[in-house]
Amino acid sequence: MASLTGGELVAKVLKQAGVGHLFTLCGGHILPIYDGCLSEGIRVIDVRHEQAAAHAADAYARLTRGIGVAAVTAGPGVTDAVTGVANAFSARSPLLLIGGAAPLALRGRGALQDVEQVGLLRPITKGAWSVPETRQIPEILTTAIRTALSGRPGPVFVEVPIDLLLNTIEDRLAPIPTGYVHRPAALGDPADVARLADLLSRAERPVVLAGSGVYWDDAAKSLAGFAEAAGAPVFMNGAGRGSLPSNHPSAFAHARGWALANADLVLVLGTPLDFRLGYGQPPAFADDAIVCMIDCDPVELGRNRPLELGLVGHIGRILDQLVSALPPALPARREEWQRRLSQKEREGRLKLDAACESTDVPISHYRWAAEIASVVTPDTIVVGDGGDVVGCASKIVPLHAQGQWLDPGPFGCLGVGPPFAIAAKLVHPDRRVLLIAGDGAFGLNGMEMETAVRFRLPVTCVIGNDGGWGQIRNPQLSFWGEARAVATSLPSSRYDLMVEALGGRGALVTDPRDIRPALERALASDEVWCINVLLDPAAYRRPGQVSMAI
Repeated sequence: MASLTGGELVAKVLKQAGVGHLFTLCGGHILPIYDGCLSEGIRVIDVRHEQAAAHAADAYARLTRGIGVAAVTAGPGVTDAVTGVANAFSARSPLLLIGGAAPLALRGRGALQDVEQVGLLRPITKGAWSVPETRQIPEILTTAIRTALSGRPGPVFVEVPIDLLLNTIEDRLAPIPTGYVHRPAALGDPADVARLADLLSRAERPVVLAGSGVYWDDAAKSLAGFAEAAGAPVFMNGAGRGSLPSNHPSAFAHARGWALANADLVLVLGTPLDFRLGYGQPPAFADDAIVCMIDCDPVELGRNRPLELGLVGHIGRILDQLVSALPPALPARREEWQRRLSQKEREGRLKLDAACESTDVPISHYRWAAEIASVVTPDTIVVGDGGDVVGCASKIVPLHAQGQWLDPGPFGCLGVGPPFAIAAKLVHPDRRVLLIAGDGAFGLNGMEMETAVRFRLPVTCVIGNDGGWGQIRNPQLSFWGEARAVATSLPSSRYDLMVEALGGRGALVTDPRDIRPALERALASDEVWCINVLLDPAAYRRPGQVSMAI
């Protein structure tokens, strides 16, 4: 028999769950957890702000499809992490946030950093718990991990008072559970699959929307097989981006609006009918379109628009069932629909190509994005953090596989970039990590570039610096004019010099011809880089270059 502290119990649970890294910012309430992690071989990555710790754990979860863990101190440590938890909740990411807490005997008496934490986190998690005694640490933590990973993934919160982390207990009294997570890949009901196959076979203008659920179910191969068997065009969003390579004949990107407005059947795979899809309502969707959905979460079925058919289960396995049920002649019957859609796709892309070739100085957003696209290879992980600049880059940058693109998700949370990039480099040390950031977004967690330097994580950040919060400023200028535009401008700061001061390397780029050489030099190095590219603030407001709506 051995005696273990509560901190050691926490670390043993994390080790058993396959956790290799713990993201944190230090605090007295969680020091015993660090000691346990050292004993268990879990690498402790300390960042500069608790929000960044939560974001990094979120990205770690997305990239591993496992649990990502952040540990923060009580009170302001937990409240600082709330934004990262909320972002993970919207993105269906299984983040475990462990929060320190005041000693049990001092709760409610004015102890340092004592605040109601479980009630604060409950609305933005799948579950929130407070550990009442040391021997229950393994049981409650494993319950939280199972909850995070089961069904629709999502974040969880566990609060552990400091006295429980310091207490010791015989290991036999607090065994570490095993085999507590079971995620069966559920098939669709055969009758529903047959009905959906019939609807698909009778449709003349089908469209498939592949979202984050395709990624979480690791269903890219099944999606490709289904798209080819059905002769159906596929548009991807969220973590579903890259599920089909950009050059796949069924992959479309620039004609989504036209396709949805003209489709007679829309099959939605693992993405909610939220603002990104016009809530599934006209005019975004054709009024008379048949809409069907496959999702692991039955709550999503029928939200915002009635469905002809909703199936609950594993997206990949259900798509495989559909392939077996579809008639063989469908692709030939859809040639005219594919031809029309391909024409619209080419037209949309040609408009972008003209902007991508701009030689203007200051540099245009699309030329900046085109230069970035030229250096993205299949082994490059791309992180997007910003508004207009990332929206622009997402239209241009090619993706080759699922998991290659990381962005905040539907919560629209800026500041994820540096912590996401750090997590990506830790999970995939042999791959290049390229962070695409707006100047506003970079300012939120730009200090984490020092974290990357300190842990020798060579990530490259390319900033589209247009001197403001463009996604908000552009509509503001349209509605109220220059004279009444307040709170949306920023100076064209030397972020490259900032990163140099933090121990990295930097370059200022003002000529579009210099972007690619700077990126190639940075990506080939083993150092942290910031390529600060000065963009024309007005370029994205010109005719044909429409800013995203507020």
